[in-house]
Amino acid sequence: MFNKREIQIKERIQERYDITEELYTAWFTKNSAVLVERDRFYQTEHIEKHRAISYLLDKGYIIAQPVEKKPEMVAVSITSEGIDFYEQGYLSGKANGWQIVFEQKDSEE
Repeated sequence: MFNKREIQIKERIQERYDITEELYTAWFTKNSAVLVERDRFYQTEHIEKHRAISYLLDKGYIIAQPVEKKPEMVAVSITSEGIDFYEQGYLSGKANGWQIVFEQKDSEE
């Protein structure tokens, strides 16, 4: 059984994996970057998502670059370190934080 702090940590880990999963998937397509409105990407309304994005940028797992001729947009892509982070987490099961949290919440009901 997980305590409240463990659940918070797992939710935060999952948020980071969700972001890297989307960028990982995009990396292996024709368009290796995801175009996002600057205000949406750097938003602060959802503090957990904002902190997850800041963490990933600070660690060098993702990069965000301005889009030429479209100053309201940024191109976000995963780095080689981000690919390693995602793949290692996925293969080790660390990327399943939500599954564990949901199982815990279900068992409490």
